[in-house]
Amino acid sequence: MRALLLSLLALAACSDGPDPCANGACDQMSRTLVKWTFDAYPERGFPMDSCVDFGVVNVQVDVVDSTGTTISRTEACGAAQIAFFGLAEGDYTVFVGPLDGTGAPVTNAPIQGTVTAGPVGDNREITLNVPWDAWVGSHTGTFLFRLSWGGMSCDALTPDAITNQEVTLTVNGQVQEVMTDDGQKLNGMDKKPCKKLTDEFPQSALNVPFGPATLEVKGYDTMDMMKFTKTFDTFVGAGITNPTLTFDVPLQ
Repeated sequence: MRALLLSLLALAACSDGPDPCANGACDQMSRTLVKWTFDAYPERGFPMDSCVDFGVVNVQVDVVDSTGTTISRTEACGAAQIAFFGLAEGDYTVFVGPLDGTGAPVTNAPIQGTVTAGPVGDNREITLNVPWDAWVGSHTGTFLFRLSWGGMSCDALTPDAITNQEVTLTVNGQVQEVMTDDGQKLNGMDKKPCKKLTDEFPQSALNVPFGPATLEVKGYDTMDMMKFTKTFDTFVGAGITNPTLTFDVPLQ
């Protein structure tokens, strides 16, 4: 009990105020770092959503030890991490809860994970990703994309230059009837001239449902024969200014 009390006192000394580790106060304590990301799906080519996309202002992190003792800290969302100093060695259950400007949660429940606190000098960390289906309410985002063909622009292929393209965007199992800024429907039924990889702006579609998606691309040659096709796993983020994703159709 005395060891636990000392640990909690040390933690309190190193978790309050603008600079909790001023004058080296935390140098002789273990550090356990809890990080968070929102909708990070690198396997789908999507880096992550931002705090602004969901109106997240702060993030509350709770660490719970084997006895049920809970230590809570809250940090600005943009910091993307909270450090806990002085945790006794052992396993902890971690809860990450994004909050809006009023302090209300914006997920259905805190995201749960496990971290092991190490001894002094053996810093540990965990990154918890808030998944797309944890957010409260419905969201839409902008889908921005470019198409390449074997790493090249459609007009640069010889002798199989791609003249027209068809694109099918499916989100959460539903084919989308949205239209790009340059007038191509993404329902797979709208054959349009190919978009050069070198164009100044990517193709974009507004107000697309948020979530896991697939993108099917078909390329047609000058004789209107389909030459190349590929379906990609992708993701539509909740932001207005999502990152531009490039999909490279293999030439085989």
